Formats: sequence, C-alpha cells, structure tokens
Amino acid sequence: MQPLQGIRVLDLSRVLAGPYCTMVLGDLGAEVIKVEPPEGDETRAWGPPFAGGESAYYLCVNRNKRGMMVNLKTDEGKNILRDLAAQSDVLVENFRPGTLKKFGLDFETLHEIYPRLVYCSISGFGQTGTLRNMPGYDFMIQASGGLMSITGEPEGEPMKVGVAAADLFAGQNAVIAILAALQARGVTGRGQYLDISLFDSQLGWLANVASNFLVSGNLPKRYGNAHANIVPYQSFKASDGWFVVAVGNDKQFAALCDAVGKSEWAVDPRFSTNPARVENREALIGLLKPVFETKTAREWLVLLEDKFPCGPINNFEQAFSMPHVKEREMLVEMEHPTIGVLPLVGSPLKMSATPVAYRLPPPLMGEHTLGVLKDVLGYSDEQVQGLQERGCIK
Repeated sequence: MQPLQGIRVLDLSRVLAGPYCTMVLGDLGAEVIKVEPPEGDETRAWGPPFAGGESAYYLCVNRNKRGMMVNLKTDEGKNILRDLAAQSDVLVENFRPGTLKKFGLDFETLHEIYPRLVYCSISGFGQTGTLRNMPGYDFMIQASGGLMSITGEPEGEPMKVGVAAADLFAGQNAVIAILAALQARGVTGRGQYLDISLFDSQLGWLANVASNFLVSGNLPKRYGNAHANIVPYQSFKASDGWFVVAVGNDKQFAALCDAVGKSEWAVDPRFSTNPARVENREALIGLLKPVFETKTAREWLVLLEDKFPCGPINNFEQAFSMPHVKEREMLVEMEHPTIGVLPLVGSPLKMSATPVAYRLPPPLMGEHTLGVLKDVLGYSDEQVQGLQERGCIK
C-alpha cells in the first residue's frame, strides 16, 4: 500500500513547480495523468543535455505519470478534460490566472460538476492582488521576492540560487496544501480551491532573515557563505581547497578552539558568546583563516567532524558518488522506452509502512493517451480513432 493509493490527479501543469508537485504525489502512490498541449511541455526542449530524445530537465520531475496530449482548442478536447476532472480527486494547473475559465475548466465551473474536486492553481503572483496577471518565472521571483538581495558575496552583485528555488518552494507548498485539502475533504465531503504562488512561497521561505528585518527594520546584508546571526558559520580555505564549518553554540566554539590549539579564544570576551562573535566577526575570521590554511581540508575534517557540523564542498560527481547516497536510495534507476536505464534523483520521503514507489518513467509525448481514454473514460476504439483524425488528441 502507498499513502495516496486510490487518489487520481489530473495534471495540467508545465515546467517545474506544478510537475514537481504532481511527481511527489505520484511517488506517494497517486495516479497522475499528465495532459500536455500539442506543442508539449516547454521543458521537453530545455536542453542539452538530452537522452533518448528527452531533455534532462523534463525527465527530472515527470516520473510516475501517465502522459496524454489533448488539444484544448477543440470542443472535444475541452470535453475530455471535463470528463477527466469529474473522474479525478485533484486538479493541478499553472496557466495564467483566468485562462482556464475561457475553456470552462475553472474551479467554479468544475466545482458544480464535481464538488469533491480539490483544485490547485500555481501561478507567479497568485490569483488576487495587483500583480496577479503578471507572468512569473523563478528568476524574476527570486529577484522581486528579496532572495537575490541576500545571496552572493558582500561586495558582489546580487545572485540567484543555483536551482529554481522559488519554483520548488511553490511545488512543495502545493503538495502540503493538497494533502491538507484531501484530509479536510474526508471530514466535509467537499473539495476546495488552492491558490499557491511562487511569490508567496518565496517570501514564506525567507524565514529568519525576514524576521530579522521585520523586527529590526534593518535591511539584511549579503554575507556570501557566512551567516548573519551565527559565527563562525561559513566556508574556509584549507591548504588544498575549501571546506565548511558550522559552529552553532558556545560549547561547539570552545571545541573548535581546542582543536586548533587556541583554547584561549573561547574565554576571550570578544568571542566567548555568539552575540560577541557576531559583533567581532571580522576579528575572529581574520584569526581563523591563517590557521585553517596550515592543513588540508581532509585533515581538518578528520580533526573536527566529531565536534560540530563541518564538511567538504562537493561537486555533483563527488556528491552522487558518496556511499551514503546509495544507502539512502537517493539515486534510483528506471527503465525508459527510448533511453534504457534512466538515473534519477530519488525521493527524500522515507516512510516505514507506506514507502514511495517508482512505477512509471517520465512519459513520452502522448504515450498513454489511448489507454487513459479507454481505461478511465471508457471511450471506444471508434471514438478514439475519430478524435485522432480530427486532431483532438495524440
């Protein structure tokens, strides 16, 4: 058994936030039907790299889904989606606000047909507010939502995070909202509308940095790899490369001082408490830097790793080669019809009684259209053939 076994999700989303959300639901056992327009999900062309005709970008968030192509510009295509919605528990979409209302696929219309449907809209800025009609890609959301202003070196330019963080934040929030709405439906018997935006998700994940600003009124600075409220908590250069040190309390700082042969620093009033270390950041870091340059990163890690959190700065090859990755099943392989063995990042959700499962590789364009129409909606061979001839499906 899987926790979402018996739940059907109609996935009308593209790119990253929506597909990430529906992949997580699929990993948890939901039956996910991914519906694409004739031109396909944009990310199918977001490469190189490609494998077996599929982009790595598309492959990363589309496993555990059945794939359909439906032309919404035809009346029959709209009817197919309405019929699928009436047979689904959850609908996920990330069209511009108001777009699906033109097709009779908005929440209000579908809620009358099927009041149990949980309807999740993911957009750049949400369904309400001054900016609701603005398109929103992750990069601009990181910029407008403040994240770039706190990312990067202190004297450098503002930087985006190396992955589409706002998209992934929103996708994860959509999963949480959907699970909560399904739980509420179990009590009320009715679905509801979920309005998830990248912008809201971005602000919500500013966490302690936002709280620092709201409490003090002071604009946060960029600290590079350092931390605004904890010192020393940053990267340091050893004799052969970089590693990170994350000292979270005074006891750990005393252990660091003992390890580097400078136990007197732990009782120095400039450094004996974390607030003092934050106040005297430059002085302390100036003392630590030449000390850490006297040994290799590996030598320091052997000396320090049992005293407080610290570690190497791995590239992707080094990270995915760690035995721990295999032991935690964070690298999985699936058989794909055009690629053969497809490596994918595994699910971080570890559940003892209802574990995730990897059932379906990312679908080819329209791979399961015929099967879904016949299995889910009961269409006949003649009906399917007619739809194909009229360009309604692929």
